[in-house]
Amino acid sequence: MSDPLDPEILARILHLATLAPSPFNLQPWRFLVVRDAANRRRLQACAWNHPQVGQAPVVVIVLGFHEPDRTHLDAVLAPQLELGASTPARAAEIRGRALATLGRVTDRSLWALRSAMLAASALMRAAESLGVASALIDNFDHEAARTNFGVPDDHTVCCLIALGHTAEAEPFPGRFGLDEVCYAEHFGQPWTG
Repeated sequence: MSDPLDPEILARILHLATLAPSPFNLQPWRFLVVRDAANRRRLQACAWNHPQVGQAPVVVIVLGFHEPDRTHLDAVLAPQLELGASTPARAAEIRGRALATLGRVTDRSLWALRSAMLAASALMRAAESLGVASALIDNFDHEAARTNFGVPDDHTVCCLIALGHTAEAEPFPGRFGLDEVCYAEHFGQPWTG
């Protein structure tokens, strides 16, 4: 994973990741892109010297933003109104539901983590669709990454995603079948299709 990554391909991957779904379209994810070799070495130290963090030409630190309802709700609703995709009454209704729903959230960090991980998954799928290999790294010192890269307290450090080109294709590791991971109507009831 050491060949440089075309900046246009990287921008496309990041853009596609922003299309992930989120509650009320608040998009509570942020992507901190680390390309500089010295910074990647610092990040690799935060990841207990994980080799893919050091080898990849790009590592994305995926963050979950805790309070997009307080800072970006108007920015989400305004384009819908301008494009005629929503009415003022509908926008007011969405605003009210968003504020009420998020007012009941007791753990903003966990709330943000859930959406950020959807975006991380979208980022990895986008990379794959464009011929770029990716590796999810979730075992690292989150606080060291926060400190070393200036991540504010109102963001959760979710995961690292290493991006690059592999020297050779790796075989697909396989997945469990539906009979192992799916249930019908009630947990523990066998999936029958």
